[in-house]
Amino acid sequence: MSSSVREDELPGIGRRYRVECEDAAALTIVLHNSGRRDLYFFPPDSDVPVTVAMTEEQAKLAGSVLAGSFSPPASIAEIDKVVGDLVIEWHTLGPGSPGTGQSIEELHIRSATGVNVMAILRGHNVIHGPGDAERFESGDRLVVAGRQSGMPAFHRLVVG
Repeated sequence: MSSSVREDELPGIGRRYRVECEDAAALTIVLHNSGRRDLYFFPPDSDVPVTVAMTEEQAKLAGSVLAGSFSPPASIAEIDKVVGDLVIEWHTLGPGSPGTGQSIEELHIRSATGVNVMAILRGHNVIHGPGDAERFESGDRLVVAGRQSGMPAFHRLVVG
C-alpha cells in the first residue's frame, strides 16, 4: 500500500483509509461493515470536512470512474458471467459514423461482425429488436450484443 494512504481498523464499524491529497488536503474513506461508505474531504487548512455518504454499489461505480475503468452496472456484469462470452455494449452514432444513414441490412452487421443490434434509443423513443430495414441516425444510441471478438469489427463498420 502507498505511503500516502493510512489504514486503520474501526472496531465494530469497519475500516478507515486516509489519502493525502495535493495542497495539504486529505480524503478519509470509511468502509462500514454494513456496506455503507462515507467520504470526508478535508480542504487545506480546514478541520471541517465536506461529507458524502454512499451505498456500496454507488461507491463501486464512483471508484471505477476514478480509476478510469467504469463499466456497466454489476447486474449487467452478472448477466455476462451467466451467458459466457456474450458482451453487451452501448454505442452512440455521430454524424460522421460510417453507419449513420445506413440500414442494418445494408451494413451486413450480423454476417460481418456476429453482433446483433438489440435496441436503438432515438431521442425519447426505444426501438426494440429493430428490423433489417431500420436506418441508423446520428445521435442513435445502440444496444448491441455479441462476442467480444466481434466488437472491434462492429465498431469500425458502424460507429467509426
